[in-house]
Amino acid sequence: MIIEGVQQILTVLYPIYKQEVYRRREQMMKLTAFGAVGLTAMLCGLLLSPQKHHLTSSETFLLGLASLVWSGLFSILILQQQERHRLAKQVLVQLEQALGFYEEGLYADRQTLYPEGWKTAWLRDRSGTLYLSALCALNFIFLLALLLD
Repeated sequence: MIIEGVQQILTVLYPIYKQEVYRRREQMMKLTAFGAVGLTAMLCGLLLSPQKHHLTSSETFLLGLASLVWSGLFSILILQQQERHRLAKQVLVQLEQALGFYEEGLYADRQTLYPEGWKTAWLRDRSGTLYLSALCALNFIFLLALLLD
């Protein structure tokens, strides 16, 4: 059993870290959405432009480079938030363990408050890969539209 003062500290820290986990996930989603909107706007602008067929090779190169820089910037920001999410989730699981959420019988007879699988579920989280894949796919479509004339 943990000391009462430590219990109070853990009880205060737990919702803070839980909120941090949610906040980082939300940031990844917002960054993906904003990056996707930018790439979609670039694609629409390119496809609707009457000048599309008259671009010089330099202009084509610069537009392609701009889309790669845009995607790269958002990818780096998403990876940064993903790492912060991972670290916050790791601490959150440690707090849950310290508070006894995974101990059988502490909160309910012959049951744990949280399922055992939740301790490691965050290690299998692939949402960051999904977010990055969406940006890469949109960038690929833009580059394809740019190069195919």
